[in-house]
Order: sequence, then structure tokens, then C-alpha cells
Amino acid sequence: MKKIRIRNFIPIILPVLFITSWFYITEKQLIAAYLIPSPLVVFDTIVQFMNDGTLYGDTWISLSRMLQGFVAAIIVGVSFGIIMGLYARVDHLFAGVFNAIRVIPPLAWIPIIILWFGIGETSKIIIIFKSAFFPILLNTIQGIEGVPKGYLEVSKLMGVSKSRYLFRVILPAALPAIFVGLRLGLGAAWMAVVAAELIASDSGLGYRITQGRELSQPDVMVIGMVMIGLIGVTMDALIKLIQTRVLSWQPGIKS
Repeated sequence: MKKIRIRNFIPIILPVLFITSWFYITEKQLIAAYLIPSPLVVFDTIVQFMNDGTLYGDTWISLSRMLQGFVAAIIVGVSFGIIMGLYARVDHLFAGVFNAIRVIPPLAWIPIIILWFGIGETSKIIIIFKSAFFPILLNTIQGIEGVPKGYLEVSKLMGVSKSRYLFRVILPAALPAIFVGLRLGLGAAWMAVVAAELIASDSGLGYRITQGRELSQPDVMVIGMVMIGLIGVTMDALIKLIQTRVLSWQPGIKS
């Protein structure tokens, strides 16, 4: 019983040590305040942003942009992943182009995307889409290609149609890898919010971090970073929960 209680406290040890060290460093002025703000200053700014609606507005706008790009990446990434995983010729056709695009970082795309699509919401969503697309695509392909060939032979012997084989055999077997892609894609999409909101934005958590840098407001930058971290962890936990529910039949999935 004592071991269980101690284990429950382990995850909070590091955050408590971090915040305690943060308090100590700022109170003793070991580092200049314009580099690391006091936790109390950060807390006061959070209260101010909550009272005037800035925090809620920025969070909602960033989430909205991220979800639009992420959902589009799921639809396109899973669809392409299934096709490329099933048909080697399609994989060979697109693999080279996709790999070349994949290794170009999101920031490098900003100038050309602005040129093509302007400075509106479309450009921001495309940056987020690009970041989430490839983890989803690659893991879907891996999941489809990893389905044991014996499943196909058994399905043929049983007279299972191609569509039934796809939805009843291939996709369930590939779901663990697809969920890995979704988690990686979600993390990439959320991180890309900062890059996306560099494009002529006047709202959002990424914009707020950039504004804090330009105005030398480290407390504002810290708030933006903390919010991005907390929301990212929450969304990852949500996908993990969905994965646990959907794949409850699979050995090794913890309930």
C-alpha cells in the first residue's frame, strides 16, 4: 500500500523541484529578471490575461488552427498510407517526392506558402497540415505493410471480399501503428502552431510568444510555452485514452 502511494507521487517530484528551483533563482536574483521572470510575475500575468480574455482567445484560435490542419492530415495521411501500403507501384511513385518534402522544415516553407496562398488562415493551416501529415502517412504505411501475409491467404480460402478484408482484417491489424502516427502527428501539428502563427498573425499562442520576444516580456513568453505544453500533454493523453478504448482487444494494451 505504501509503495502504491509513493509511486503516485513520483510524477510530481520533478515539477515541484523545478518550480522550487525557479523560485529560488529568481528570489536570489541569480539570473536577471529580463531573462527569467519570477513565478509570481508569471502568475500575475496569467490572471491578467484570464480577466481580459486574452488567454482564452489565444488558446481557442491556436486550437482551431491546429485541429483544422490535423484533421486534414488524418484524412489525407491515412488514405494515402493505406493506398501506398497496399500497392507497391503507388508507393514507388510517391515515395521520392514525399521524402524530399518531408525533410524540409516548416519554417522553410513559410516564404513560398505566403507567395502562393497569401497571409490568411489558409497558409497557417497548410504549415500545420504539412507537419502532421508525414508522421501519420509513414506509420499508416508501416502498419499496412506489417499485416501478416497469412491473413490474406486465410481470407482468400474463406472467400472474404476485398472490401471486407480491408475493413475487417487489414485496418484493425494496422490500427496500433496508425495510432502511433496520430500521436506523433498531433505533437508535430501542435508544435507547428508557433511556426504557423509567425505568418502575419495578431492572435494565438504562437503569436503571443513572438510578441513577448519582441517586447522583451519573458513572462508572456513563458505563459505561451506553458499553455502549449499543457494543452499538448492533455491532447496526447486524450488520444492515448481513445487508443486504449479502441484497441482494448489487443494484448499489451493497458486498460
